[in-house]
Amino acid sequence: MRHSGERRSETALSNKRSRTNVELENLLRQLGLALEASGIGIWQHNIAKNQTRWDEQLKLIYGVPKAPLDVIWLDSVHPDDVGPTNEIYLRAIETKSDYASEFRIVRPDGAIRYLRSRARYFVDAAGDGCFVGAEWDVTDDVLLNKELERSRAEARFAADHDHLTGLLNRRSFDFALSELARQEGVRVALLHIDVDHFKEINDRFGHAVGDLILCHVSEILLEAISAGDLAARLGGDEFAVVIAENKSGKTNAVLDHIQRRLESPFPVGDQALSVQCSIGVASAMSAEFAKLLSQSDLALYHAKRNGRNRAEIFTDEMASSLANERQLAQDLRSGLALGQIRPFYQVQVDARSFRVNGVEALARWHHPARGILAPAHFLSLASANGLVAELDDVILRAVLSDMKSAASLLEGIRLSINLSADRLDDPELTTKLGGYDIPPGRLSFELIETIFLDSLSDRVRQNIQAIKSFGIDIEIDDLGSGHASLLGLLELRPDRVKIDRRLVMPILQSVPSRRLVSSLVDIARALDMEVIAEGVETFDHAKVLADLGVHTLQGYAFGRPQSFADLAARLEQEALEFGQPDVVRFPSGIA
Repeated sequence: MRHSGERRSETALSNKRSRTNVELENLLRQLGLALEASGIGIWQHNIAKNQTRWDEQLKLIYGVPKAPLDVIWLDSVHPDDVGPTNEIYLRAIETKSDYASEFRIVRPDGAIRYLRSRARYFVDAAGDGCFVGAEWDVTDDVLLNKELERSRAEARFAADHDHLTGLLNRRSFDFALSELARQEGVRVALLHIDVDHFKEINDRFGHAVGDLILCHVSEILLEAISAGDLAARLGGDEFAVVIAENKSGKTNAVLDHIQRRLESPFPVGDQALSVQCSIGVASAMSAEFAKLLSQSDLALYHAKRNGRNRAEIFTDEMASSLANERQLAQDLRSGLALGQIRPFYQVQVDARSFRVNGVEALARWHHPARGILAPAHFLSLASANGLVAELDDVILRAVLSDMKSAASLLEGIRLSINLSADRLDDPELTTKLGGYDIPPGRLSFELIETIFLDSLSDRVRQNIQAIKSFGIDIEIDDLGSGHASLLGLLELRPDRVKIDRRLVMPILQSVPSRRLVSSLVDIARALDMEVIAEGVETFDHAKVLADLGVHTLQGYAFGRPQSFADLAARLEQEALEFGQPDVVRFPSGIA
């Protein structure tokens, strides 16, 4: 018979077990709820028996109502992931170590999900090796990460590439070139490419067509290069191609491809545009890459200066020539500021009396080292460096000063000054002219005929009207060189036109030339315009031109360009020699 103390002890132990069981059940219930809330599924795999038990949550993840002992894991893994994932698990079994893997599954409904799996090796009560693990669906995280990575990749691409053409941009091009420079023994060629007359294309057809042209050129460049080469848009209509010269003749082959493809007209709407490019080429070993861009840019400059639509290869002579041009450009800036640019004057004479009735002011540069230079030596330089307007202004001021200093000698004599196309398109021209003291009826602006190649812009029309309102005549230079149309002359209504010297020179021997000059004179007369013939070398030329109805003659037969002091001396002498206004005297050199 047990004592009452033993009974009390057993009762207490039973109560303790009950409380422990209740606590364990509560804990298991809480754990189940936590696992259910987390979406984590639990599995256990007996290696020896090859049996796998899944909880209900894992079945939900896989979407399969399989029995507890079914081994269906690899049946659900995505075919592309089966091999790598199984290899990881077999290695964990072999080493009896923890297992960790990520893989895709294909659910029965065809949905693809991304799972993360973790497991630990242990030995059960029966002595069998087992793994107990957990898996959870990380599809949303994976897809979000993929989207973030795609966005980052797009951002990296946008940072490194031109938004319009998809080519490398200037920053990434510079970086790629610097990376190439780090490699020893690498030789590359750099093609510096610029679309010819791109501004005119934009102005005429609009920026949308301009963008299409840029994309067209980009496609051609991408076609021309191969793996390891680079193509970039440096900005605007400027491109660059870097070619790894690992094969003989590769650069020439790329050049040939680009130029051949550009020959094919580019369709834009119902018309086809001819797209032309100038190309500068330079090549160097990796240690000298820093010079490549400047050398190819110099070669590009020469390609444009030599007629465009061509390729030029850099030479040391180009660098020397550029250094001289830069020095000359600096000298020109200084010369304009120091008053070294002065007008010389070439007389124009009445075709009947040979008396001076006009003079043309021609710029001359009194260079301290090179002597007196004609515009052929510096006008294109002034244009390239944006100095034409300043040059025009310097000559105009000097001419007005000379007119004021010798007003009596120049009485009845018209002074003409060349006006550049840039100045005629200057929106501030009217304001600037208003700042000068211009005597009405004494000054004439001579416009080169190429200004009127296309129809006049509104600004040019306004400026021409403003010029006329100041009492300044308008002349057209080089009539007959092929640009001015009759409609343009009708619209502009210049006071006089000047027949090109290339038409004047052959009139003694060529009947067609004489007939052409006669026709031009008739047209000018019909439009109430005076006619000047330039390039008159002999009295015979003068006589024929006078007979054809030309009003005024200009050329070496009557005098070369001379300083204002020499012009003044000539006018004084002429005033003494002619005496009577009706006396006709042949100037020296043509009698």
